[in-house]
Amino acid sequence: MKKVSHFIYSLSAAMVVSVVVGLPGAAQAAEKKAGADKVLLPITVSPYTKRPQENAKAVAEGRAIYARACIYCHGVEAKGDGPVAFYLSRDTAPRPRDLTSGVFKFRSTASGELPQDEDIFRTISRGVVGYMPGFEGMAPSDRWKLVYYIKSLVPDFKEIEDPDIIKMVGTPLPSNSVSINKGYKVYQDFKCWECHGGGGRGDGKKAPELKDDWGFPLPPRDLSRLSAYKNGGESEDIYRTIMAGFDGGAMPSFADFFDGNEEDVWHLVNYIRSLSE
Repeated sequence: MKKVSHFIYSLSAAMVVSVVVGLPGAAQAAEKKAGADKVLLPITVSPYTKRPQENAKAVAEGRAIYARACIYCHGVEAKGDGPVAFYLSRDTAPRPRDLTSGVFKFRSTASGELPQDEDIFRTISRGVVGYMPGFEGMAPSDRWKLVYYIKSLVPDFKEIEDPDIIKMVGTPLPSNSVSINKGYKVYQDFKCWECHGGGGRGDGKKAPELKDDWGFPLPPRDLSRLSAYKNGGESEDIYRTIMAGFDGGAMPSFADFFDGNEEDVWHLVNYIRSLSE
């Protein structure tokens, strides 16, 4: 599986010239141009590059770690039916993930694809706000072994050679009134309010009808509570959520709809973030 590196930023030729010879106004013009350019940049999914080798021994050790840390929610056979699962969200979704199903919400890959290793590592490390604790206190090597064990539960992971990774087109835009207003228009045009509500509080007209793939009611996220975003509240996290969607849940992928108009996504991100500021 490919590793995804940190963002790589490059100065345009005009910016380099302005730095070297001090041409007046060149840097400002280049910076404005850079914001408009559509440059494919990989999504950063994990700051960790060193990890243990993936082999049978690491998988076995990951299983032992799972038995100590995860079994109570995800169950002995990792089907999301641990003894605590019923009490976490008895009547609504999300429930602990059935890790054998091959359906993962938090991905940097296209809808319907399995996640990258780094995606699983990120979820284990961060947790899911309000539902799953983060395990950043666990040694990174142990978290990687958990990743390997979880992958071993889904045979399709062995078939992945070149995953379809969601790319970021451009970079986050300055959050100002112009961008936020454009984002509001995108929010209206794409009818995000039908689920998330006019003020983003998760009270849209379709909210009571939403269910996950297992038939459990699934309330939309209250967008006015940035710290409660399950997939992260940074601009890049929200971009990834919009473009990748949540497999198994009610949030679809919008990658096809924004193809060629990715700047609109960044305006939408600014509007969404403004709801909780």
